[in-house]
Amino acid sequence: MYGQAKIKKMLRLALSASRADQTEVFITAEDSALTRFANSYIHQNVAQRNGTISVRAVFGLKIGMASSNILTEQSIRETASQACRIARLQHDNPDFVSLPGPEKAGRQSADLYVEETAKITPAQRAEAVGRICRKAEKHKTRAFGAFSTGTVEIGIANSLGLMRYNCSTDANLNTVVMSDTGSGYGQGASRDVGKININAIADSAVKKAVDSRNPVDIKPGRYPVILEDMAVYTLVEFMNYTGFSAMAVQEGRSFIGLNMGQRVVDPKITILDDPYNKKGFAFPFDFEGVPKQKVTLIEKGVARGVVYDSYTANKQNRKSTGHALPAPAYFPMALNLEMKGGQSSIEEMVRTTERGIYVTRFHYCNLIDPMQVSLTGMTRDGTFLIEDGRITKPIKNLRFTESVLKTLSKVSAISKRTSLVTEDNAYGNRFANGILVPALKLESFNFSGATEF
Repeated sequence: MYGQAKIKKMLRLALSASRADQTEVFITAEDSALTRFANSYIHQNVAQRNGTISVRAVFGLKIGMASSNILTEQSIRETASQACRIARLQHDNPDFVSLPGPEKAGRQSADLYVEETAKITPAQRAEAVGRICRKAEKHKTRAFGAFSTGTVEIGIANSLGLMRYNCSTDANLNTVVMSDTGSGYGQGASRDVGKININAIADSAVKKAVDSRNPVDIKPGRYPVILEDMAVYTLVEFMNYTGFSAMAVQEGRSFIGLNMGQRVVDPKITILDDPYNKKGFAFPFDFEGVPKQKVTLIEKGVARGVVYDSYTANKQNRKSTGHALPAPAYFPMALNLEMKGGQSSIEEMVRTTERGIYVTRFHYCNLIDPMQVSLTGMTRDGTFLIEDGRITKPIKNLRFTESVLKTLSKVSAISKRTSLVTEDNAYGNRFANGILVPALKLESFNFSGATEF
């Protein structure tokens, strides 16, 4: 890795090479490694070290951007010059006001960089994968998945005096365990690889694969459901995608914007974006270098707020909440979401269900209506029938078609325990993010179709 001194030197070099009215420089460097396995064998072990510089140049209301993954002095100067040339060719952006100025940095966390994660070896990842595979083979099942670890440096500076640097680590493990007629899933993520419970993830996935063998048909329709944290993650993810951004509000396509101050879901539901919760992937500033703020989005069922970057904040004459994405992304996004836990447990939810469906996670979900956050998708990796307070049999996967807002308006119970759920971090530039979510019991969930598997 480059280290703070060298990153800041490159940032200053790029700023000095720009002749724009305003200039922003963003540098990210990563050491990433991945161990992938299938059919209970490791079939891929790869690693990459890469650094990228992006320069955003502003002439009046014209904005241009250029990027390179060659970080020599000459290339840095050329990238800055190219951004200036591109900016001069652009049309004016009438809504642009300014890049963000310097302000006191957000709270730093000492836990963002963990040496054990940074120095994990391929052999150590292989040992963890081996444990999963042996547990799977013991039950005549097969394990598939990936174990990814990495270190990321981020440096941001602009010509208004802003300068930021951070170095962080993260680890992400996911596995699908399959039998001939069933499957199970497990995942874990943390900045500290030592906090990922390999055995628990493997045991859960294997048990689901064994228990879901020989599933039976069930008639589609409305059922009470118990959603594990991984299924709840999908619902919150689509709420974020459709409604929690200030740009979505400004463009009239956010359920939050139309219902600010009004109840949108059950009073048991509170959702916030908390960049300083160490149980998640805490991070102190956004991709413009603005300190992140904790933002309450839904409080006890009532729509309370959205997240801003400098562009959307300036349009409403307010301050950015520190939620900019890397340019050329043009909208803010909440990256540290949390749904608050309740007082129940999955065991209690099952015990109090006369007849319902237990869902491990959803798959292949697509948006139908952003204003209602209506989705369609499939269940996957462990779907079960609940009868008389017990999980009695596996069922074939079901298609659902449901409004997230409507189904979250009738919440029977929320688990006390919350888990960090993430997407696979094996593709694209590395930056750890996830959602802290509990399990939910919902009174009614619409399953619109059946499958043969």
